[in-house]
Amino acid sequence: MGSFAASSAAGEARVIYDVDIVAVPAQAAVCLRRRGPLSEIGARMRRLRALVAEAGLTPAGPMTARFYDADAARLDLDYDVSLPVLPAEDGSVPDAVGEARGEWIPLHHALRAVHQGPCDALRDAWRAVDEARAALGYTASGPFTEVYVKGRESGAAPAELLTEVRLPYAR
Repeated sequence: MGSFAASSAAGEARVIYDVDIVAVPAQAAVCLRRRGPLSEIGARMRRLRALVAEAGLTPAGPMTARFYDADAARLDLDYDVSLPVLPAEDGSVPDAVGEARGEWIPLHHALRAVHQGPCDALRDAWRAVDEARAALGYTASGPFTEVYVKGRESGAAPAELLTEVRLPYAR
């Protein structure tokens, strides 16, 4: 689709991201949504993995986080962590998994940028995706989503982490 530059948090270097339009397939997921600081995300991910394992569900993809607030510095940030799971033989996903909930995330299209490196630099990728959305005249139709393709749980060094930043859109 195109390349978009985003200023770094320090405002010095410009980082260039290729922003693509991708089709995100429908998937069953278990989601843990709460308000709180972003510093709790690791603990939430560990809790969600434990809930999925206790329920005997099989993970079917990487962990994701969806952000319903634009300001990640908020102490009462509204976000969830979710883990795709294989649905039951009848195609269902449980309504509740402990304090988490099951849901079907519908097929949708999203603007996507791929970020390699530490997660604390993801704001630049978010900014590039939002710049692409504005340049195309699209509106956001869902929360910013981070897909931790190669996350911290893999044991990878921070420079090797791989995260997709996605924003569902409407024309």
